[in-house]
Amino acid sequence: MANDKIEARITLYNISQAGLYERGEKDPIFGDLNIFLKDLKSWVTGKTLNKTCTYACLDEDELKTFCYDIQEGIQGHYLLITWNKVSSFSNSVATVSGTSKVGEADIKTSSHGLDDIPGFPTYFWIMPDQNKFAAITFDYSQNGRQDLNRYLREFFGKLSGYVVQKTDEEGKKVIQHFKDPKGTEMYPMLYGKFDAKLVVNPGKVQYLLNNWKDIRKVYRHNEMSISEMIKLPRVATLGKWIGMNCEPKKTSAIKFKLEADMIFNNKEELQSVIEEWDQIQNPTKWENLGFGMLGNTQKPIWLAASRAIDTFDCPLERDSKQLFKSKDLVQWFDSITPKILKLEEKNENN
Repeated sequence: MANDKIEARITLYNISQAGLYERGEKDPIFGDLNIFLKDLKSWVTGKTLNKTCTYACLDEDELKTFCYDIQEGIQGHYLLITWNKVSSFSNSVATVSGTSKVGEADIKTSSHGLDDIPGFPTYFWIMPDQNKFAAITFDYSQNGRQDLNRYLREFFGKLSGYVVQKTDEEGKKVIQHFKDPKGTEMYPMLYGKFDAKLVVNPGKVQYLLNNWKDIRKVYRHNEMSISEMIKLPRVATLGKWIGMNCEPKKTSAIKFKLEADMIFNNKEELQSVIEEWDQIQNPTKWENLGFGMLGNTQKPIWLAASRAIDTFDCPLERDSKQLFKSKDLVQWFDSITPKILKLEEKNENN
């Protein structure tokens, strides 16, 4: 057991697209995610990490994603660890002290070798039989989901076992066509796709929509200056209604809480606010929206509570470089998979 408590923030997603598609079609020609993941495991085996990015960057400054490791669990689920490159210059990574005053911070740099890739790991537990995956974060604020989307769709379309390649006169590999290794039908062009949507328990949202006439207040809160609050991304429709587009008159740091009286004219107005908020992939505490109902306005119903996100106590220990052993993670994720899937059934009273 680890001496210090390690928290794992786990977010559950439904996989909405995965596989190889003909242009404009909604259903894949080849869509068995388990096969694609086996292909990926086979493709990265024996490679050096710097050879595992699945795409070429048009912009030299664009940051790449690599495969740090991929392991299969006992239930046919996969742990995929990606390594996400961060910006560096002159073979060094820059940091500043967060407690330094603005304009006075010293920039410190730590050097790395030419073959080193500065970055951080992101962890995904992919469950093909459930058509879901979980993004797991420990000390990192980003879960890397968008990078995962690109990494997998580029692999599907260019490097999976369905791709038939040839080498041209210049020694470059060119895709000839796509074909099931076990079949005979060929496809001249298919497109790799991978995308997912955050799992949302619809019960709380539906309750609000069914009782829109009883909404009397909306809430947003966090500790920040008013000037910072005005600059933050926000639900524009709601902001316009409650006057959030005004210029701030104070700039001092305060414990700020927004509580506004609100009566919707119809269900459609509330629906538009919820749909706009739902486009925020990883809302901050401030971006969360709460609704106070008639007779109980001081106990808001928060939209973020409908999302399949929770924190788990991780019993594992990290090595001296603050990384987990992949096999230990696979065993732990195998053991808590039922709990991860239950995030979709999260208690509506939470």
